[in-house]
Amino acid sequence: MHFPLSILVVVSLAAAAVAAPRTPLPVHKVSGQKRPDGYIVRLKKGASKSGLLKDPRVGAGVTHRDWTAINGFAGTFTTEVLNELRANDAVESISEDGISRGTALETNSPWGLSRISAKAVLAGAESDLAMIYNYTYSDDFQGQGVDVYVVDTGVNIDHVEFSGRATYGFSAPGLATLDDNGHGSNVASIVAGVRYGVAKQANIISVKVLDENSRGWNSDVISGFNFAMNAALASGRLSVVTASLESDIPDDNMDAAAAAVVSAGIPFIAAAGNRNSDELHSPARVETIITVGAVDITDTKASFSNFGAGVDIWAPGVNIYGAYDSSDFATSLFSGTSQATPHVTGLVALYLSQFGKTSPAAIATNLNRENGILNAIRKSDLG
Repeated sequence: MHFPLSILVVVSLAAAAVAAPRTPLPVHKVSGQKRPDGYIVRLKKGASKSGLLKDPRVGAGVTHRDWTAINGFAGTFTTEVLNELRANDAVESISEDGISRGTALETNSPWGLSRISAKAVLAGAESDLAMIYNYTYSDDFQGQGVDVYVVDTGVNIDHVEFSGRATYGFSAPGLATLDDNGHGSNVASIVAGVRYGVAKQANIISVKVLDENSRGWNSDVISGFNFAMNAALASGRLSVVTASLESDIPDDNMDAAAAAVVSAGIPFIAAAGNRNSDELHSPARVETIITVGAVDITDTKASFSNFGAGVDIWAPGVNIYGAYDSSDFATSLFSGTSQATPHVTGLVALYLSQFGKTSPAAIATNLNRENGILNAIRKSDLG
């Protein structure tokens, strides 16, 4: 949007913050779709965001300003404003605002629950579509008192799977509060559904950053991470953040926001992605989060699952039942690292409900132990 400017407000952004000019920063490009004239601006540590936003040309274009997970903002900017931001010494990086998307491959029980409560492959398993398996868990520790922030397409909070334990938390600008895709409801029910869930008494907080097509702007995803971190810290409750999504290309800003969640003491679990590649995108490539790959009922890597050194743990991700958005009783069947991820998220919720506040690093260590209640599939178990 263009605004008439008088000579009184035509002030270079460089002069408004740090006076020294410099060679303009390059703009990090994204492949595929990008938000028209949309950019994510990350500032140097200690640089004043409010100083930059006082300039009316910048402030008028800002769409995401209240981030604390990273020192920065996002918005739509004219070429003139963008070039001045590029030359501003307070700015660390500028990226085009690209797309993130859910990582599920929809196919039209919970053997996965049985697998995570066993220490070995399901011997003689008949079918991954049959509801014939046993899930062993403790009645005393079912995720009580744990809040799980599901960063996704939203959650059908009235679904019977959640028995009143799901609430709305955040919706990115321009998105409805409801789940209009079904992906997020499926994911949330694998975490904490009464029938399909791992942690059957955990609380679900819906953080909607993806639209009805399971796509969203990277800046909206960052805002979702930012909301979850601040809400969890403000509540003082045991909390977990889970994101079954990935950026189209690696995004340093999203990585920084995810890392900030972990630095705040909150476990963060993310999907490895569904490109059958050893190149992880964001936020999966962040070292301090728990990145989850998908296996089938035989403990074989799912054909679609990303892999490699960055994958921390493996969990069931092929033909996984869960809730859906179309009604309060609807079920869905998905495959993807999106479905593997909430299995591990549920395990983390179980751990927190039993042992209380625990550092993300200690939780990650326990996930990779052979014994204990966390029976996700270790790297060494996967041939």
